Amino acid sequence: MGLGLGCSLDENFLHKHGQLNFILGHDNVGKTYFIEWYFLALAMVHGLTFTLFMDENHSGKVFRDLIQMYTGKKFMELTASEIGAATEFMELHFKIIDNTKRYTPGDLIKIFTESDTDIQLIDPFNGLKTPLSYGSNYDVLNELKMYTKTTNRTIYINAHPTSASGRRMAEYPSDHDWAGHIMPPVKADIEGGKAFANKADDFVIVNRLTKHQDLWKFTMLEVDKIKDADTGGKPTMLGVPVLMDYNHGLGFVVGGVDVLKRERSKEVKQTLKPNLEF
Repeated sequence: MGLGLGCSLDENFLHKHGQLNFILGHDNVGKTYFIEWYFLALAMVHGLTFTLFMDENHSGKVFRDLIQMYTGKKFMELTASEIGAATEFMELHFKIIDNTKRYTPGDLIKIFTESDTDIQLIDPFNGLKTPLSYGSNYDVLNELKMYTKTTNRTIYINAHPTSASGRRMAEYPSDHDWAGHIMPPVKADIEGGKAFANKADDFVIVNRLTKHQDLWKFTMLEVDKIKDADTGGKPTMLGVPVLMDYNHGLGFVVGGVDVLKRERSKEVKQTLKPNLEF
């Protein structure tokens, strides 16, 4: 079975080794924040390690987000010792690739291979130095797929949809409760087309109603494809996404469960465990 987090997300989505997974969503809906939280939760619950290529985010911002979620406090409220302890955890579990350089897919595969981590991230796919053509995309995806099969590691890829999926025609209709808000894209909306959906093991779509006065703080996760449902996970039903509460930027609360807070409490109990050696 895949690896869960002990929250309602597990009903639809579990991490599995040796896969090529995609995360699709419009800009500014929280794709990167979701993957930061998800990876941190996997690190805290299962001890997994990560190599991240994040072309659109400074490493300092990424570490700040991770530290805030890990500690459950805003960065400016942390003491030097708390920052030090959190930084030590991040350095043990996360490697961030220098994004001031351009990388071909082959460059990243070499870095991933040498990193010796469980999971790798490409965020976004169009940040790679490669022709974004139909034939080239298939070549790149086949190379990435071969890497996951031969190493039993998993690559997650953040991707943008085509421009058409975010235009006015893609808004919820006037008779819908969310009329006027942009609808989430579908698999076929991904830049580069069906090649990505075809090659994906698991495919999830992230959306957020950024201008809704009440729902803006909820990230909506739709699971559109689970290649091997026998090892856990299943697509979400139409119009019934997994709702994930932003929780003031301190890590999502999903179905009433704060996974990171639960894991922090375990660490505190271990720290306070009495020394029984004589």
